[in-house]
Amino acid sequence: MGSNVFTLFTNLGLVVLLSRLLGTENYGLYTALLVVPTLVVSFFQMGIRPTTVFMLGSAEDDDHSIVSAMLTVLVLTSSLGIIFSLGAYLLTGTSGYTPLLIAMALITIPMRLTTIYTGGVFLGKEEIPLSNRMNWMTGLFTLIFAVIMVYFLRLGLFGAVLSLLLGNTIVAANAIFLLIRRFEIRISLSNEYILKMLGKGVIYALSFLTIQLNYRIDVLLLKALSTPAEIGIYSLGVSVAELLWQVPLAIGVVVMSRSANATDKAALSQSTARLLRISLILGLILSAGIVLLAPWVVPLVFGNQYMASVRVMQTIIPGILMIIMFRILSGQLAGTGRPDAALKAFAPALLLNVILNYLWIPSYGANGAVMATNLSYSLASILYIIIFSRITQMPVKDIFRFKKEDWSFVKRFLKK
Repeated sequence: MGSNVFTLFTNLGLVVLLSRLLGTENYGLYTALLVVPTLVVSFFQMGIRPTTVFMLGSAEDDDHSIVSAMLTVLVLTSSLGIIFSLGAYLLTGTSGYTPLLIAMALITIPMRLTTIYTGGVFLGKEEIPLSNRMNWMTGLFTLIFAVIMVYFLRLGLFGAVLSLLLGNTIVAANAIFLLIRRFEIRISLSNEYILKMLGKGVIYALSFLTIQLNYRIDVLLLKALSTPAEIGIYSLGVSVAELLWQVPLAIGVVVMSRSANATDKAALSQSTARLLRISLILGLILSAGIVLLAPWVVPLVFGNQYMASVRVMQTIIPGILMIIMFRILSGQLAGTGRPDAALKAFAPALLLNVILNYLWIPSYGANGAVMATNLSYSLASILYIIIFSRITQMPVKDIFRFKKEDWSFVKRFLKK
């Protein structure tokens, strides 16, 4: 949680810095440029991170061979990811971007995949602090480079993208160094675990892609149906509201790691439900703060040009709270090898999201995208809760029934 709170502030600092210095149009271009690599990374994760967690946590196979297979897959998926992204840029259009900007965005793909894949190794060994370190280091280095490139050197959009590339590259290089020092690495296509890893990872990959499309398809449709300024307004509002996800993200990572190594699944389900209830309370408190403070904070921190983002922040809160429930529960099912649950929940939600965006963006712009997002997030989370209940055989009412011992962890924490 401490790592994610730190990451929250570094990400917020980056959003403040770039939104103020780039302006609505260039900030919108920055956001739109990174949508393609983000979606491609989501797919070409190929579920390798949770699959690695599951395989290492089960302790049924050789650790050195698993890590070697993971790195071999990394080389393949990074190459394919760059090729697919280049094709996507050519299809969606490169208006407003130079070849150098596109090249830098493409190079971030193998760097981000490296951090994601290697994080699965540390989570599989229940070395959660080490996995956390890679997350906060990425945010910190990106912010530091952005201050240098965008604030001091005034390199604008180029400096913003370069900062992201450098931050991810440093952390990826450090992660590879840690693995080489600890495991006997052998990159080879003959590794027997590659097919096993990919076979398990395909469903994870489809799930991740479907989820990320739900999160980011609105930006692509805004680019096609609206203006860069509207993208900037929408992206800022959503970025600030999504900071609420740092609570469930911190919990979800721990739940996934523990789930892969747990033997008492019933007790695990009870603990996950308890964490969900606590996270919802924290989310409600934090979201109330955003709704009340946004009209004063946005012009003060981001500038008057982003006042339209206030409504985006306030309107998207219900959808953000709904996704908190999914992020908590999904950690358990992902850790126990059930990525299909997310695919079943988010596939119909994605279809609804696309249809509503096409209907509402031309008339309402960023606010239309927000309304579509709220309904999509709500549908996905409700479906996921039902699926979770069936898989774990825990009634929905028990998932949300508050108990006296829900807050007992506070006493244990204070005592410790």
